[in-house]
Amino acid sequence: MDVRLPSSPSDEPLRLVCQEICGGNRQASRPIELPGIRGWLHAAPCNSGAGGDLHYLSVCGSGMLSRLCLADVAGHGEAVAATSAVMHRHLRRCVNRTDQRRVLSELNARLVTDGLTQMATTAMVSYFPPTRRLTYSYAGHEPAWYYDAAADRWSRLSATVRQGLSDLPLAVDAQTRFTQTRRRVAYGDRLLVLTDGVLEAPGHDGALFGAARVQRVLDRLGNADCPTIVAELNRALHAHTDGTPGAHDDVTLLAVEFTRDDRVPALWRAIWNRLTSPRGNAAAYDTAPA
Repeated sequence: MDVRLPSSPSDEPLRLVCQEICGGNRQASRPIELPGIRGWLHAAPCNSGAGGDLHYLSVCGSGMLSRLCLADVAGHGEAVAATSAVMHRHLRRCVNRTDQRRVLSELNARLVTDGLTQMATTAMVSYFPPTRRLTYSYAGHEPAWYYDAAADRWSRLSATVRQGLSDLPLAVDAQTRFTQTRRRVAYGDRLLVLTDGVLEAPGHDGALFGAARVQRVLDRLGNADCPTIVAELNRALHAHTDGTPGAHDDVTLLAVEFTRDDRVPALWRAIWNRLTSPRGNAAAYDTAPA
């Protein structure tokens, strides 16, 4: 089955440089570029309009910290739109905040305070290219997959397990504490984050697509580039669901590769971005959610 990814006419990347955020809950399928990262985002709401899966990409005011956030909000319609709007405003305010535990904690408290009870599983990833430090957190979300280029192996990117009330989905309990785990990446390593719409896609016999099928596709692809990873997973979903992968739920896939940035030394780039980035404006690419 030949499955093509919908894309912009020119496949022009969505490129974020500094003090920018882009995101929402509408359909999207295009290449992305952030400092130290390039990849492909594919978001397909089940109703082809605005769905319950949210995606946000941001870069801090120094152009040094790239952040990716995927969330799966229970339900659809106005409640999801309200949650999406709160998340968008909060993440916009936090583009320069390095501790993503605080970002998640404050966002969670805001959702509860505002009475938005739509539970949202969330994966948040921050990347600091000068030290190749990757920081990731899960709020009740399925662990991502990570490709270790040196070992030529895909595996789950599990987080540190803590005791007590921690890492619950957003909007469940205002007192939830969130953790973060760090690792150092190598150029050429890759990351795949997805939502439950992929794992829970049912086949004609009722069997779910599941993590094992994702793993088999990734094992077969090895070090394939990000567009190929997303396209092949999409193709496998179509085959499993008889051509209707998004009939049951929203489907979002975000695959990225960590890349070398040889433009200018990091310190000079940070100074330049600080001097030239717009003040009081979170993004030229700022896209409000529906």
